[in-house]
Amino acid sequence: MAFIAPPLLIEDWGLLEYDTAWQRQQQRVDALQRGEGENSLVFVQHPPVVTLGRRGSEADLRHSITDLKTSGLTIQPIDRGGLATAHEPGQLVLYPLLRLLRHDLRLFVKTVTGAVVTVLADYGLNAELIEGEPGVWIGGRKVASFGIAVKRWVTCHGLALNVNNDLATFLAIVPCGHPDVVMTSLQRELGETLDMVDLQNRLAAELTRVLTSTVESTP
Repeated sequence: MAFIAPPLLIEDWGLLEYDTAWQRQQQRVDALQRGEGENSLVFVQHPPVVTLGRRGSEADLRHSITDLKTSGLTIQPIDRGGLATAHEPGQLVLYPLLRLLRHDLRLFVKTVTGAVVTVLADYGLNAELIEGEPGVWIGGRKVASFGIAVKRWVTCHGLALNVNNDLATFLAIVPCGHPDVVMTSLQRELGETLDMVDLQNRLAAELTRVLTSTVESTP
C-alpha cells in the first residue's frame, strides 16, 4: 500500500515567518482531518528561529531563553517530536501535509529521509540514515533534521535540509540533545552554492514517487 493516493500538490511559500507558516499548517491539517483539501508538500524558508519540540527544554539551548530573545532570536515551542532545532534563510524546509493511508510512522519517516539520501546522491554525496537518530547525515555530520507531529494520521512539521545557510543559528542550540553533534550544509560539503530551485524540484519529484508508490515494510 502507498502512503497517500495522488494527486500530491507541491507548494512554495518562499521566505515566511515561522508563526505564519505554522498557522497555515494548522488550517491544512484541520481540513485534512475533516476529509477536505488535498495532500501537499510545502517548501519554505524561515528567518532565524529556534524551535523546541515536545521533549525540548532550556537545557537544549546554549544560552538562556531570555538572552537569546534579547539578541533578537525567536524561540518557538512546538508540538512536533524531538528536541531543539534551528531554521534560517538558505535552509530548505519541507512540510508534508498528508492524510496517511498507510499507518506505519516508522516506515514513513524512513521513506521521507531516504528520498533525501537518494537526491543527495545525484550531487555526488554519500548521505546516510542512522538508526535512532532521525535526520540525514554525511560522514557523521548532520545535514538534515526531521521531526513530525501526527494527529489522526494527518502529518505536519517535517524536514529541514541545510543547503546554503551559514549555520549561525545552530550555535544557539545543542543539536539533537548531543553537544558533540557537528552540523553541516550541502554548500560546506560541496564547496559551492547550490541552486535551491533545482534541489527543490528534485526532492519534490522523488518524494512524489515514493509516497504514491507501494513501499515494502522493513523489520
